[in-house]
Amino acid sequence: MSATLSIRVDSETEEELAVLTADGRSRNAAIVSAIHEAYRQAAYARLREDAEALRDNSDYRAEVQAARADMGAEDAW
Repeated sequence: MSATLSIRVDSETEEELAVLTADGRSRNAAIVSAIHEAYRQAAYARLREDAEALRDNSDYRAEVQAARADMGAEDAW
């Protein structure tokens, strides 16, 4: 599925878009690529937040330590 999107850009954004299309890439391709990159960055930020929350959760850490001990892991977390 394809949809049309109209945006208004300020002069700074227009200059940045010109840099992104200097290699011959279309404005459309540059904008789509920027959206994908922003999405990836947001997803990684959510994953980092989740990992930090688990790292800081003493109950979770205790469960992991117990599981590692049950499996005979040499080092504790």
